[in-house]
Amino acid sequence: MKYRHHPGTVTPRTPQFPKWALQEIHSILKEKQVNLQKIKESSKALTCHLNNRHPPLEQFEVPAKLEKVENRLNAINTGQRISIEDVDFHKNGIARKILKQNIYNWQPIKFDKLTCLTYLAGRSVQNYAVSHKIFSEIKLRDKDFKPQTLFDFGSGVGTVMWAASEIWSNTLQEYFCVEPSEFMIELSERLAKAAKPKIKEVFSRQYFPISTNRTYDIVVSAHTLFELPGLESRLDAILKLWTKTENYLIIVEEGTNAGFKLVNEARDIILRYTKRRSETQCAHVFSPCPHDLRCPRLASDDTPCNFSVLYHPLQFLGGRKHQSELYSYVVLKKLKRPEDDEQWPRIVRTILKRSNHAICRMCTANGHLKEEIFTKYKHGRHMYRCARDSEWGDRLPLHYEQQESLERDEKRDETICETATKNENT
Repeated sequence: MKYRHHPGTVTPRTPQFPKWALQEIHSILKEKQVNLQKIKESSKALTCHLNNRHPPLEQFEVPAKLEKVENRLNAINTGQRISIEDVDFHKNGIARKILKQNIYNWQPIKFDKLTCLTYLAGRSVQNYAVSHKIFSEIKLRDKDFKPQTLFDFGSGVGTVMWAASEIWSNTLQEYFCVEPSEFMIELSERLAKAAKPKIKEVFSRQYFPISTNRTYDIVVSAHTLFELPGLESRLDAILKLWTKTENYLIIVEEGTNAGFKLVNEARDIILRYTKRRSETQCAHVFSPCPHDLRCPRLASDDTPCNFSVLYHPLQFLGGRKHQSELYSYVVLKKLKRPEDDEQWPRIVRTILKRSNHAICRMCTANGHLKEEIFTKYKHGRHMYRCARDSEWGDRLPLHYEQQESLERDEKRDETICETATKNENT
């Protein structure tokens, strides 16, 4: 066995950004007479904004937030107790600062021409790498899946389309893209025409289609949920996407705490919805979770369940070294979990490699987080090497029920040997 390519690995580690896309993006920026230094700076600012975003505050959350502001103001005030109703935030700078720290002022991004070009230059490589890695795992694990149609909700410049057309170039025939921004659609259509291999039928719309009869083999919502104005609109969009799904629904967001919570929210909505309608619909989590239970990361601590992918930044913008992109995602499949599903544990953090042992943090099939120290003595040479050569996001070809049974058998054998030795001596 080649341990770096054991059955649980997800390859490629660093998806190569298409050369045709690199050339076309450079041509577009040149035609629009965009200053490369300025677009590089605005790309960094956009990325920073995306990584610090939070979903809009719901109305029922406002009183608790205002109470926190009131308590903070009274903690620093030495005089008479302050009521939040009496505070003039326009005149009181300290109160205004505390309010901003506790209440996020959500606004949708206005994708005008300059913002669309900034997004194209600053986010297309990362978004392509994330989509390519997710699709690669689907193709690796579901070899009989040959999709013909794809629905992309919030398609942007078309990076999901590029990755899917490269992986399933022989079977994908039709792409349906929903994108509110006219400028984004213009960029997406131009890039789709330059694509290699050729992207076939592409239909772009600014609004979600009214008809619910048509379904698609793959439905994707990538980096879109933050743009929706609240929980109700997210719930409506997710259920609509599920009705459009024939096989796989993929939800992707930034790998921040806020992004992870939105992905997990979508995961729970679909699993609860299908549980109530078990006679007509079924669903299970294809990846990254090896189970359909409550997320143990959300239950145990306040860190996101996210993953990392390496990518090559655009060279004409000064990118030289590999960089990593953090993302949170879920892939839901519209079927019951097969009885022969491997349900191997997923590595959810970087592996700590030490002398003669490797420490893996994993999410297991029983819905728990587990930290395991792999050694040659305890797990055998093959399992130890597989663990040591794996990376964050891979699955380990191991069933913990079997492993625990083996450990019990080993302890029993050791006890029998010790008893036999004592009897011989006596």
